[in-house]
Amino acid sequence: MASKTKWITMRFGGGWATDFGPRAYNAPDAAMNYTIPWLNDAFDVVYEFDGGPHKCPGTAALNSTTLGGSSSVRGVFDYWRQGTGGAPSQRIVAHVDTRVLDVTGGSTTVLATGLSDSGIPHYDTFDDFLIIGSDSSSDVPRSWDQTTFQNLAGSPPRFSFSTNWKSRQFAAGVYTAPSTLYYSPSADPEDWTGAGSGSITVSPNDGDMIVGIISHKNELIIFKGPYKGSIHRLQGSTPSDFAVVPFIKGIPAVWQNSIFRFGDDVGWLSPFGTVHSLNATDKFGNYVQSYLTYPIGSHVRENMNHGRLRQAWAVDVPNRGYVLITYPDAGQTNNNRCLMMDYRWLPQGEPFPRWAMWKSFQFASLGLVVDASNRQRLFGGDYSGFVYKTDQPTRTHASAAITATVTTPSLTFGDELTMKTLERAAVGVRPYNNNSLAFRWQRDNQTQQSYSGLTQGGGDVLGSAASNQFTLDTSQLAGANFIPRFMELEEGGEFRAVSFQVEDSTNNSDLELHTIGAGVSVGAASTEN
Repeated sequence: MASKTKWITMRFGGGWATDFGPRAYNAPDAAMNYTIPWLNDAFDVVYEFDGGPHKCPGTAALNSTTLGGSSSVRGVFDYWRQGTGGAPSQRIVAHVDTRVLDVTGGSTTVLATGLSDSGIPHYDTFDDFLIIGSDSSSDVPRSWDQTTFQNLAGSPPRFSFSTNWKSRQFAAGVYTAPSTLYYSPSADPEDWTGAGSGSITVSPNDGDMIVGIISHKNELIIFKGPYKGSIHRLQGSTPSDFAVVPFIKGIPAVWQNSIFRFGDDVGWLSPFGTVHSLNATDKFGNYVQSYLTYPIGSHVRENMNHGRLRQAWAVDVPNRGYVLITYPDAGQTNNNRCLMMDYRWLPQGEPFPRWAMWKSFQFASLGLVVDASNRQRLFGGDYSGFVYKTDQPTRTHASAAITATVTTPSLTFGDELTMKTLERAAVGVRPYNNNSLAFRWQRDNQTQQSYSGLTQGGGDVLGSAASNQFTLDTSQLAGANFIPRFMELEEGGEFRAVSFQVEDSTNNSDLELHTIGAGVSVGAASTEN
């Protein structure tokens, strides 16, 4: 049988997708360059600008000892007070068990005790006050000015969340008035009954309550849920011309903390696990093809604990171009997974963001914090009393390895009839070390195979805890070049379609993958099973 060996260089053209099928049918171009259209697995990765998956950053603990035994950190917030002296002051606030703590710098100061140990907090700042709401019916709104922590003054309603818009504080999530939006007088969040304060009823008795509000493009967007769902826009400038304009029905939001800004848009998590955006909804309405989670629809339908999504948090990390959404898997009580939504591809014309799942983190809460050197960094509170600073160069979390796993769909290379033989392979990486990599392939319905002895091929690294630590005047520093790592596969085997998997499970080990190569010999067409 005549055969001809071809070398195929594969680059990454899409993110994690559970709903595009197990097999891809596209073919290489004339130069034998091939685009992997999506990934069946993309665990604990972010994406480079060429689409290559890169192991997600690690974490560093803010506090050296637990903030409360096995207690969960239910909220984290970065509170800045500008003041009048030209020297703004930063405090990092956390909710832990029944307490509110100042955890700035990793030290702990108790601000308040006696709160609900299960309430979901919400934070906002206005008029130099930190204003705290809670979805617990036993907690009342609080305020802190970095000196006095107290019940919010001015006889406010017992709201769950609030935000400022048009120089007023707006609040909702009041169980005794579920469809009512309250507002304070201009520039005074400590007055809820005096002149200039008031309330607006939004679509009353529709079976839902107000579950979130956010200021966006000169409007206050009002979300109702969690059952039938509707979105409304509050327009105007003063109580005399405030007007509620219906936007759409049928898309509920789950709760305030999973509503987020990203780019020039607003996104939110629904009680069904789907993620939506205002821009896409405005253009296409309630069509499933407009859901941001369209590529992972089966996952969010079948693998989320929808009854616990109120405790989900969603936070944009603008300097990274992704949103992180922490949530509980089906059958789980705590948030044990994170969805990573890379939205940088949307302005380039792609219909959906690129998704990945982070499996190494169990964050009860998320908050964006201005860390050292004015760098925005995502902070996550866990379930054992620790606050973690993410976006760390070390690829470790809580001293445990972060395992990056990338799996392609089964690739026919444009021809599923012809039998092909895998003779050799390569991974194109930017080497950060010389640690081992797992390279695996699965032919059709055969057992997955693996190659042993593959390393990144780099030199040593600065500050590594691994054995290949940089030695002055001896070592060659890793990470400077892109190199393909070739493998001869004596038992690569025959296939009609083949799936590739690359994994790095070494602690403190980075992985940046840009290509997968395959040497394939093409035989005759066959219709045998």
